[in-house]
Amino acid sequence: MTSTPENLHIVTREIQVDFEKALATKPAWHSNDLVISHFFSGLQATFPEGERFFIDAARDVRDKNKDKLPEHLLKQIQTFIQQEAFHGKVHDDWCQAMIKLGFTQLEDFDLELKELRQQAREHAPAMFRLSITSAVEHYTASLAHLFLKKSSYIDGADKPFKYVLLYHALEEVEHKAVCFDLFQAAGGHYPLRAIGLVLASIQFAYQGRKRHIYLLKASNAWNLKTRWQAWKFIWGWNGIVMNLVPYVLRYLKPNFHPWETDERKALNERYSSDFNEVGMSVY
Repeated sequence: MTSTPENLHIVTREIQVDFEKALATKPAWHSNDLVISHFFSGLQATFPEGERFFIDAARDVRDKNKDKLPEHLLKQIQTFIQQEAFHGKVHDDWCQAMIKLGFTQLEDFDLELKELRQQAREHAPAMFRLSITSAVEHYTASLAHLFLKKSSYIDGADKPFKYVLLYHALEEVEHKAVCFDLFQAAGGHYPLRAIGLVLASIQFAYQGRKRHIYLLKASNAWNLKTRWQAWKFIWGWNGIVMNLVPYVLRYLKPNFHPWETDERKALNERYSSDFNEVGMSVY
């Protein structure tokens, strides 16, 4: 089985973005297309509570298995938690900017996810929650892989959103195996891993779709034309799902490991000027 590369450095970074100004200046910030812009805005709106769910799951499993976890994994878990905490703050700032601009139902959606997270922590076993977390981490790392395969998903974004997408993609790649390795080290088995992917897929699709439709309706942009555009962008032959699914399904291989691919060098080479401009260290 593939293992984590020896030269891996999981780095905690913090970026500051004036989302309210950027969104007010140009709502269609991606490809001059409101459908695409709202897709990414809706997707990221699931992240603040999602990141907290991930942190809870990783911390709970770690604390129950500290005695049998290797030191390097314990350090990676701690840095993973720090990265996810910063991610949650950045995406919460993005959501709050949208709420101030009139998309107030995002606040209700966030409260629903918060309640779901709290109920899950109270009633669902930590390993079950970690199986979902590991699967979602594979999804987010898969998005980074997709950004390299189809660069228009990154290059079509205006600054500062391009920076945020790159920031998130880079750090998701860096820590993509942490929860997977923790799941394996804590005794996780293949059926539970597969169930985690199924549940993560359902939630990913449901939560993202609900927010995407809401944002388009709230912008008075939900009609036959935009519905067709959204369907093509997401489900079309060259849409996100068709490009993403083959990579996502690798997760179901019994001998899968997230570091079968390493996107760090390609991200750095293609977007080094953007990383330098925003002051993000890569290595």
